[in-house]
Parts: sequence; C-alpha cells; structure tokens
Amino acid sequence: MKRAFLPLIGLLLFSSGYCQVAVSYFPFQAILSVSAPVDKLVFIDYKLETNTFFSNMNMEFSPKLNLVRREKVNYYTGLGWNFNPMNAYANLPISNGYFVDFGLRAKPFAQLKNLHVVFELSPYVNSNFTGGNLRSRLGVAWSFHNPNAKK
Repeated sequence: MKRAFLPLIGLLLFSSGYCQVAVSYFPFQAILSVSAPVDKLVFIDYKLETNTFFSNMNMEFSPKLNLVRREKVNYYTGLGWNFNPMNAYANLPISNGYFVDFGLRAKPFAQLKNLHVVFELSPYVNSNFTGGNLRSRLGVAWSFHNPNAKK
C-alpha cells in the first residue's frame, strides 16, 4: 500500500522546487489532482480517484504542454498513463490504459488569480486497446504560487 503513494510523493518533492503546486478537484468524477508548475511551458499532473475502495484507487500520471499561456487562460495537452498499483496484490496488471488530455485552465477572477476553473476532454483507451471512451472533466483548482511572478 505504501507504494501506491510513491508517485504522489515524488511529484510533491519535484514540484516543491518550483513552488507552483496546484491542487484541483473534479467533483463530478471525485478526482483529486496535483500539478506543478502549471504556468510553465511543461508541467506534470498526477490524478487520484477518491471516494473509492483502496483496491480500486486508480491513478493517472501525465506530462502536459501548455500550448497557449495567457493571463486569463492556459490551453494544454498531454499524454498519460492510467494505473492502479493495488492491482499487483491481486496478481492483476498495474496498467489500466492510456489517454490524451486536452484542457484549459481559466483564471476568471482578477482578485483571486490563484483560483482556476479547469475543463478537460480526455480520449481514453484501455491497455489492451480493445475499448475506450471520451471522458470530460470540470473542476476547480487553487495554485499555490505568486500569480504576479514572471513565467
């Protein structure tokens, strides 16, 4: 069970050097996300399904590329991997599938520059490439950095 949190710990240690960690929550899918550094050209995203049994706690890891970075909105894309480390205890494959994220991170409030609205479209295919779906996510994020810092 300790191994399940190693990617999250690694992401937090990696991102602490950038001081731009953003925590997002997608309430309709019960997904918690930690990303860093979200305003740079390239950033890392780690998602964790919450509100589920530990044995079914799927995770996602994805490097992302900000295609457009503006004051009020960033448009990004990234390839990713969906996995469940707990599957190893049941002698099941750890890998669940692969995806591509297309998203935007809007900053609609001038007084709350650290508050973001996040929307993603994410085509997903299972690891056997025998099925998939188009996922959509809508959530809110808080970025723990100085919004006036240079990009």
